[in-house]
Amino acid sequence: MKISFWNQTAAFSVILILCLPAPSLDAALDLREVQRQINRGEYAAARELINAELPGLSGNALLEAKTMLAGLETDPREAGRLYESISNTDKSARSLRALLELAKISYATGEYREVVAILDKIPSGSRAPERYEALYFKGLAQKEIGDFENAFETFESIDRGDYLFWSSMALAEIDIQFGRIRRAVERYETIAGGHSNPIAGFRLGECYEILGEREKALDVYGNLSRLYPESLEAPQAKEKIQAISSGKGNIPRAKDREGGEREETAGSARESGGAGGQYYALQFGAFSVRKNAEDFFQELKGAIDNLTITSYERGGKVWYRVRAGRYPNREKAEAAARKFMEQTGYSSKVLPAD
Repeated sequence: MKISFWNQTAAFSVILILCLPAPSLDAALDLREVQRQINRGEYAAARELINAELPGLSGNALLEAKTMLAGLETDPREAGRLYESISNTDKSARSLRALLELAKISYATGEYREVVAILDKIPSGSRAPERYEALYFKGLAQKEIGDFENAFETFESIDRGDYLFWSSMALAEIDIQFGRIRRAVERYETIAGGHSNPIAGFRLGECYEILGEREKALDVYGNLSRLYPESLEAPQAKEKIQAISSGKGNIPRAKDREGGEREETAGSARESGGAGGQYYALQFGAFSVRKNAEDFFQELKGAIDNLTITSYERGGKVWYRVRAGRYPNREKAEAAARKFMEQTGYSSKVLPAD
């Protein structure tokens, strides 16, 4: 049977079409173009492009698009919803990263118990790079809710990676919190020596001040000022040197609970003396979440008398401060701070009373 030219052409066309690869839904979104828009700061255009193509995506492209979209999202609830949907897909590195980002959102909104619950879902035997970052944030959250024992254990389990330094810093701060100043000194000496870090060096100087070893504190502050003159700690170290040399060194306070939850207290003329009826108080902690201040208050009230929680607005943000005492001058306040430090292990900062 003879087949016409046109029939042959039609049959060949059908065969050719069948041999071509099927168009992939994964290719419907040009992820590289989205990334270029993000790199150029065109976030609205990138979000619009992803949303337009999202319904037609599947597989890895869908997960990648959701990850990008979550990173562009300004609403934490919507970002959390996207990360949660990604984390429920499998146990891949992408899912672990989604869990971590979901935990960070909870941390930023003060939901510290939720942070611990989320990060507990990451397998303990995981060797993914995200694991150490997850452990660090878990330790921070445990500190915030007052679970210092488990926080200490969590930080100690970080034995390598980018978060080793910060976990060591957190361990030293917990040591200070519980009056283990010598142990904190050992940690800071190791960190400052091994990493040549001005933050650790400044904390080391503060520890020597707490211990009353002012000559060592002067050496540390002097080295810091000389070796890292451009660091943020250098001006503070110079102030410390001046205060110690003039006999007005202050008893430092352990850093408020981790994670940026720290009140920045600007210096003022009122802090320089007790003239004009100025009184002073001891501040043991400052928190942006009232529940954290109340928890810390409960922790301290058995050891510190005349504790109060006062609120204070600074830069549009309300802080809740755990304070004690009302002293007629700075000298008496500093003497009380030293007494509390020796008797209870809790350090404080002398500040003008409201």
